[in-house]
Amino acid sequence: MHRYAKTLLYGILALAVYSGVSFAVSGRVNWALAAATAAGMMIAYFFIAPRRGR
Repeated sequence: MHRYAKTLLYGILALAVYSGVSFAVSGRVNWALAAATAAGMMIAYFFIAPRRGR
């Protein structure tokens, strides 16, 4: 899978998981914190993911 598509997929997955856990625990979702978590996951994966050809 293309590197950028996989990064976006992990970000969407992080947003969904954080939202689900947040809703299960408190009954509401802090969307700003969920978006920040997803962005952090995408940035971390982008820099940590192995690149081919190196």
